[in-house]
Formats: sequence, C-alpha cells, structure tokens
Amino acid sequence: MRIIIAGDGDTGTHLAEMLSTENQDIVLMGSDREHLAGLDATGNFITFEGNPMSASALMECGVDSAGLFVAVTPDETVNIIACQLAKACGARRCVARVDNPEFASGPSGEMLARNGVDRTIFPERLAAGEIARFIDHSWVSEWMPVHRGELYVAGVRMEAGGELCGKALREVSGNPRRFHVSAIRRGSDIIIPRGDDRLLEGDTIYFSVLPENLDLLPAVCGKKVRNVRRIMVTGAGRVTENLLEELRGAYNVTVIDHDRSRCAVIASRFPSVVVVNAAANDVATLREEGIGRCDIFLALTGSSETNIVSCMVARQHGVGGTLARIEELQYMPEAESLSIDKIINKKLLNAGRILNLLLDSGSDTSAQCLSLDKAEITSITAAPGTRITGRPVSELDIPRDLTIGGLIHDGEASLVEGRTRIVPGDRVLVFFKAGALGKVERLFR
Repeated sequence: MRIIIAGDGDTGTHLAEMLSTENQDIVLMGSDREHLAGLDATGNFITFEGNPMSASALMECGVDSAGLFVAVTPDETVNIIACQLAKACGARRCVARVDNPEFASGPSGEMLARNGVDRTIFPERLAAGEIARFIDHSWVSEWMPVHRGELYVAGVRMEAGGELCGKALREVSGNPRRFHVSAIRRGSDIIIPRGDDRLLEGDTIYFSVLPENLDLLPAVCGKKVRNVRRIMVTGAGRVTENLLEELRGAYNVTVIDHDRSRCAVIASRFPSVVVVNAAANDVATLREEGIGRCDIFLALTGSSETNIVSCMVARQHGVGGTLARIEELQYMPEAESLSIDKIINKKLLNAGRILNLLLDSGSDTSAQCLSLDKAEITSITAAPGTRITGRPVSELDIPRDLTIGGLIHDGEASLVEGRTRIVPGDRVLVFFKAGALGKVERLFR
C-alpha cells in the first residue's frame, strides 16, 4: 500500500519509520529540507518537500494512488484541509490528527467524515484514556479489552515474589488453562515465547486471559492491587485536562505545574481539583502537597527527563503506582528498568490507530491494535478461504515472530491450543514483532 504522511515532526517521522519496517510504500511529506535530507539518506522511505495544502504538491507525490493519507502536522486546520484535498485527488482513506475534542466525534466528526476525513486521531484523548485505564488497573502496564471485554490482554511486570517468577513456560501450563503467555518484553527486546523460555524478574509479561481469570494475574506476577483514592499529577497540559474529564471527580487529585496560565485553566474547569503553581521537580512542594500519601503519581509534563526523575522521587516517598509520559522511545527501556509502572507514548498510541486501518477488513468488527514499539498486538477477523482457517493451529505454518493468544467464536472467548481450529468470522488475538505485519495479512487475508 502507498501511504503518504504529511508532517515531518516526531509523530510523522516515527510513523514513517514504523510503517517502512512493515514493507509499506511510504512517502513522508514535510517542509524541513535539512531534516528530510537526513531521513532520505538513512530511512527506508521516500521524502518529499512540499505543502500538504497544495493539490499540485499532493499529486506530485502520488496521492492519487495512495491507499492511505495521514496528516499529522502540528496544525489541525492544515491536517483537515490536507485530508479533504487528498480525498478529492484520489486517496482511498484519509486520517487527520486533531486537537479539538469536538472534531473527534459527534456532529463535527460526522461532518468531517462526509467531507473527506475518514478518521481522526486525537492523541491527548488517546493518552488520557490509557491513563484512566491504568488508574483502574494500576497493577498492569498494558490493558486491552478485546471485542467488548470478552477477552483481555494484560501486560504485567514480573516481581521477585511472583508465583511464576523464574519458571519456564512448560512448567506453568495448567488444566484447564487459565491464561496464555503471548509475549515477553525483556529490556528493549520482545520475545515471542516457546516452552523453554523463562519468566524473569523485571520482565513485562503479556497475557491473553479470559475475564473470569483476570484476578489471578497479580498473584502470579507478585503485584499488589491498590485501592486508589489520592492521585498527584505533575503537568497541567492537554493530556491532564482530558484525563480530568475522564475521571469526572472520582478521585482526590492534586495537579502541579510551573505555568500559571495553565494552572488557572485547570482550576476554573475542575473546581474540585487542588492546583499548585510550582515546578514539577520541586521536591519540597511535592512533600508539602502530600506526595507520600498518594496512591498513584502521574508525571505528565512535556519533558521526559523531568517525568522520569519525578517518578523516582515518588518511589522514594513510597508511592505505590507511578506513570510517566515519555515521548523519546530510546528512554523507555531505561524508564522500565527504574520500576516505573506505566509509560505513555503518544507516538505509539498514534501508530496503533494507523495499524488498525491497515488491518481493517471493512467489516463491522474492525481490527484493534496496541503498539509496543518493537511489537504489535492486534485482534483481527479471519476471512473465508484464508490460510489461518480450516486446520488445527498445531498444523498451521505459523512464523516464529508471531503467535496466536486467543479467539472469540460466536461471542464466546477461548484461549488457543494446538487442537483449536479457527473458522471464518472468528476474531483472533495475534501478537507479532515489528516487520511481521505482512505475514499476519497473508494468514488472515
């Protein structure tokens, strides 16, 4: 598929790099000549200097043959207009990054859909939703309900006291099976496990699990389930603003930010929230505002370094759950090694939404994707006549860089075993390493 990405900032560049590993035909369109030249010399994609609001520039970079056009410039107006032009020029599907929540859904979203914008990406709302799920389930680092919660993916960090810590997978199989270990993150590596692989302290284990067995996971991984009442947040930006809308006053929240104007916005919109105008790394203020009495600490400033340090301070004061917003992907393994429970990265959230479109069959049950930097998790519907259907899973020639964790058949979820047969219409949970998207498509399409 030819995919044109308008916007050569961090988000656009990451999307181009990620999708190019999946053997897609990528064109990155931007205005920074020096930056584009550097990417052109090192990246496995084409760069194009031009204005996405120019129909002639769009045609010059091949928009008329594009299966997907993605506009992720910093200006939502540019993104919307660029999508409308791209659709008029022949692009099959168009996606715009937006900042205004009215454009993400409702009448405004419907109006955009009628005028060339097939989907919108609202990164701040995606991040807020992810953080809200962490607050509800603070013992997990990743949480993905599949098809109305009939099946779940839970990523849980293994602690030293976990029942499974140190065991090989072949030693933990049960009858009946209570969960399926589908992937392991160890440092910066992703492992699609086999029977000889061991679950080690510090690993993040990705389980496929039925709803009735979710409560088993904290004990087997040595995690504590917290009753969350008090939350401290550093950073009063749009992510925090969207998060407070999600929480709807259900918790005692303190927000700390150095920007007086942003503090005023939060204080006026959310009267029940305690707002403090101070630096995020002001330890004396953090103590004075009760960091030691908090159940969860959320570091959401625009600085990854500040967020990492703030979470370390929270840990030293006994806070049970910590979350950091980290936009630099190279910092993520180090942050995980410092026992930060959850990391939010808007680039990965955006990437998951784009992968949804690539795997979407156009059916009523569209694909779901969770991007893990070097791996992806997707639930995808098996189409008739495909290689994945008809034979038991044990007889399928499944590549080593992907695995099947579970499926939903006629509304009933189950974990996958060797004798399981996948039939057309089943919704299948697949874990695969970056670069294996084409293999997934060949199995399911």
